[in-house]
Amino acid sequence: MPFAALTVVLGVLTVAFLSDPPLDFPFSEPPGGAPIPAVELSMGEHTLVGQVVDPSGAPVDGAGVSLKEGARPFWTWTAADGSFSLAELDAGPKRVLVTALGLQATAFDVELDPAAVDPVVLHLEREIVAPEVEEGLLLQDLSGRVDLGPLAGAEAGYELLFMPLLPPSELGGGFPRRVALDPSGRFEARLLHEGDYRVVLLAPQDRGGRGPDLLSSNSGDIVTLQHGADGATGEVRYASVAGAIRGTVTAPATQPDAVDRPVRGALIQAEPFAGGRPDRTGAASVVKADDFRATRTDPEGRFVLSDLRPGKYRVTVVAGRARRQSDIVVPAREMVDITFETTR
Repeated sequence: MPFAALTVVLGVLTVAFLSDPPLDFPFSEPPGGAPIPAVELSMGEHTLVGQVVDPSGAPVDGAGVSLKEGARPFWTWTAADGSFSLAELDAGPKRVLVTALGLQATAFDVELDPAAVDPVVLHLEREIVAPEVEEGLLLQDLSGRVDLGPLAGAEAGYELLFMPLLPPSELGGGFPRRVALDPSGRFEARLLHEGDYRVVLLAPQDRGGRGPDLLSSNSGDIVTLQHGADGATGEVRYASVAGAIRGTVTAPATQPDAVDRPVRGALIQAEPFAGGRPDRTGAASVVKADDFRATRTDPEGRFVLSDLRPGKYRVTVVAGRARRQSDIVVPAREMVDITFETTR
């Protein structure tokens, strides 16, 4: 046999010998019929008997009573007369924890004396009471309706944000609240804290934010509310000032007698002007990033930029390498139509 083949055969035999245990390998299973030793649980022989009472001395029903003895936990619930018992304990000192609804949880150090006859009495001394509310910190429901205007969509999703004009640390400061509007514009703010608020109307795509506010224009005017907790506020009404831009994007026809064709998927974005100083290109500075709106054209080349606060916007169209811009003034509650044509 060649030396190389002999080496391979010896290697295979060696692996087989090492991978299989010998016949006399000692397994861990006990022989058949061998007794299994009992597990030592270290259970005691005594029982702690007691009663839980409240600050007035009345029994507490359903209180939780627990303790630990070494690594073993013991627990139970009190009966209607406040009584409890914990069995299988060792004699000696114990720390017992008692929890009860409406009462402060308390730990008690007791002595388990097998010779004692009377049950231990665990006296809960402190009640849990709600903090006192200062006079004037009252709550009252507020309801009303927002005229969303002719440009709002039929779907729900608009939101009112009530922002306190004072911090919560001051009397009458209150806390911010958000209330959803139904498709008709109705809303209800249950238990709204009394105080002075700024009211902000948010479009569906701006829910959870702080702007842009569709109740105010770009000039910075805001809508405020004095909400009285005596119910004098009554039903309130607001009106959206949002306008919109609607348009189409087309590309020149490739044949002399053909018509311009629509551009699908063109990017449309609108940025508001603030009337600031011109930038390096000579255009006025663009600010208020929250008022930024963007969309894309549909297969017919159409687009709509809705929920725009009144003011001047720079509308930019990007279609492939083509780029067009136009400055548009959006009046309150009106739709502005515009058409963009890309170059060849």
